[in-house]
Amino acid sequence: MKKLIQYVAILFCAVQLNSQERSVETESVTLENLFTFIVDHFEEDGHPQNISFLLKTHQGDFSEEDKFILKQTFKLLSKRLSEDDYVSIATYHNYSGIALRKTSPKALKKILYTIEYPKESIKAFAKDGIELAYQYANEIYEEDYDNKVIMIRLPERQGIKPLAPLANNIAGNKKGNGTAIVLSALTLLPEIIAVIKN
Repeated sequence: MKKLIQYVAILFCAVQLNSQERSVETESVTLENLFTFIVDHFEEDGHPQNISFLLKTHQGDFSEEDKFILKQTFKLLSKRLSEDDYVSIATYHNYSGIALRKTSPKALKKILYTIEYPKESIKAFAKDGIELAYQYANEIYEEDYDNKVIMIRLPERQGIKPLAPLANNIAGNKKGNGTAIVLSALTLLPEIIAVIKN
């Protein structure tokens, strides 16, 4: 009986040590800095990655400008990660849930669909998206991988269209045909060129 108790105690200690070693790293980045963050932190043929992205949400879907930045960033990430890596997407703030379950970064159509329709991609909503994201990250934890939760803070954009009037005046167009999105993309251009030069 004494040996059995010792065995259970050793097993318990081993489980405790293992659970302490299982750490999920946290990173936080604004949407404006997301592209350069991906360039700086994820290399082709790097260490295996298991990344849970945690996106701040507002009412409805993401704005067109936010979708553009997110889609371009995930396209870049898809090129930099391998088939053996994993990504998932959770949301928090206005609505919370798991929008994209653990999948290969090469499943780009699936990822881009989630960005286009985040609310529709969630099967079950939760009260606390941040807590849910960490629970999920622990559920899908991969040994010998870099397990991360990357929180992406999106700016408030409801009712604010600062670029649309400017774009219409520059283009001489009073109807507004999407030039605001082009101007927003152009504001990212110097940052993208700086990354490419490096």
